[in-house]
Amino acid sequence: MTKQIGILCFSPTGTTKKVCTAVARGMGANDFQGFDITLPKIRASIINNSNNVFENIDHLIVGAPVYSGKLPLQVLECLRVIDGKGKGASALVVYGNRDYGIALRCMVELLSEHGFNVGAAGAFIGQHSYSDIIPVAIGRPDELDMDKAHHLGIRSMSTNICLSPEDIPVQIDMVSKSNKYSSIKPFHIDALCIKCGKCAKKCPIGLLSSDTGKYLNREAKKQCIGCMACSRICMQHAKVAKVNPIVKLVLKQILGKASRERKEPLVIVA
Repeated sequence: MTKQIGILCFSPTGTTKKVCTAVARGMGANDFQGFDITLPKIRASIINNSNNVFENIDHLIVGAPVYSGKLPLQVLECLRVIDGKGKGASALVVYGNRDYGIALRCMVELLSEHGFNVGAAGAFIGQHSYSDIIPVAIGRPDELDMDKAHHLGIRSMSTNICLSPEDIPVQIDMVSKSNKYSSIKPFHIDALCIKCGKCAKKCPIGLLSSDTGKYLNREAKKQCIGCMACSRICMQHAKVAKVNPIVKLVLKQILGKASRERKEPLVIVA
């Protein structure tokens, strides 16, 4: 019997969705059901209908980017309310070539605790959110990454064993140990802004004014997760990743190794 595949992903810049789709194709899914939880309204809809939203799904591919070595709070919010009801699952995270921290293990743990049978997991590399400041993993995921994602999908079809959180290695440092999320806020250049509202529609937290492109208020700026989705969508370059020389020096120290070396995806199949 052909399995009905679903994709649940948080993907502000589209990178995570790209990896999830490659895994789904590897599983033979030309027609899969997508649950994109990037925007607030969709997240709220899934949370409010968590008991039956995956009723027609046999296997759920769950994907999220890594922020500060952890899963985004918005993803945690969703994973804590959904019920797997014994369905199969694949857990995927995408990180910026530095480290994936505790994010992948946390995802496997949450899915397992909520009734999913996790048979495969992977940590893939995507272009770092701050690559406009320090070039890291430019152009990734690339063709080789997509091949590995596709192959993960193929391999996941032949396993009936479940992974446990202890099967997932972690890369713990001071950032991933902390409960805090640190982020660089995109800089708004009002003189270049044409007030098109695209950045506001793209913001996964709903923090920007569609009239001005600026943060709604000071509290909204504090909530920015630094995904740079607004910067990627702005063709006028009115939203940019910009920091002062001291912060840039610190970033060079943090991301220096990641900017020079290529890491390969981690793939785990039970």
